[in-house]
Formats: sequence, structure tokens, C-alpha cells
Amino acid sequence: MPLDIPAFNMAFNRAYDRLHRSGQPADVATEQEKLRALVPEDASEDDRSWTTQLIDENLPEPPPAPPERSELYQEAVRIHVAVYPPKGTTEEQIEMLADGRRRIWEIADRADEDEDWAIRAITEDLESMENFLRNPPLTDAPVPASDG
Repeated sequence: MPLDIPAFNMAFNRAYDRLHRSGQPADVATEQEKLRALVPEDASEDDRSWTTQLIDENLPEPPPAPPERSELYQEAVRIHVAVYPPKGTTEEQIEMLADGRRRIWEIADRADEDEDWAIRAITEDLESMENFLRNPPLTDAPVPASDG
């Protein structure tokens, strides 16, 4: 019988949440045994390899703590909060977004090499919104739902 990958992934995520996010005590060994029981004896070597790694290495380890951010990063976030969502006429919104992106990139230019990319990434949604405002859809009809 082949490995039921979606079921294994769902069980792994639930076990991980119980161990690292629930705030309730949970036993790593018990969670590992439950997951091992989901891997059939005749599973492929590839399936055995990646499930074993998840069970033995990834499950017991909590995720790394989020990086501590500098004051420059915090300043960039404050600019983002001030300009998004933009207000005013379409032209005022475009100017607000462009100015916010410019100011954030100037901050990134002053940041350490290991943080400048993270500061620049803060501008991605600002640029997307600016592009949308500059090139609106060609129709007033609502966008159809993707679920079909």
C-alpha cells in the first residue's frame, strides 16, 4: 500500500502544532510513534527517507525564533503603515505609494547587508498596488470567483 502523503502531512502538521504551538504538554516520542505508524511497511525508499527525516529531525525541533529587526527595519514598517492602504484620489494614492517605496528603499540603502533585502521586501505590496492603480483592469465587471 503506498504512503497516503496528504494524510501523513496533515498528521505531521497537527503533531507539530501540539508540540510547538499549543502551549499544552505533549510527548515527542508518542507523536513520533503515531507518525511512524502511518508509513506502510512497503512504502518506497524515497517516502521512507523523507518521512523519517521529518519524524526524527524536524518534529522535535521548534522553528527558529524570528530574527530581531533593527530600528531601520522598524522605521520602514512605520512608513509602510502610514502609506498603505493609500488614501485620496488615484493620483494621490499613486504618489503616496511611490513616495513610501522611495523612502523605504533609502532606508534599505543605509541598512546592514544582512537586512537590506528584508527592508526592500516591505515595498512589494506597495509596488503591486501602485501598478494596479496605474493600469486598472479594462472592465468594470467583478472578477469571477476562482472556485468556480
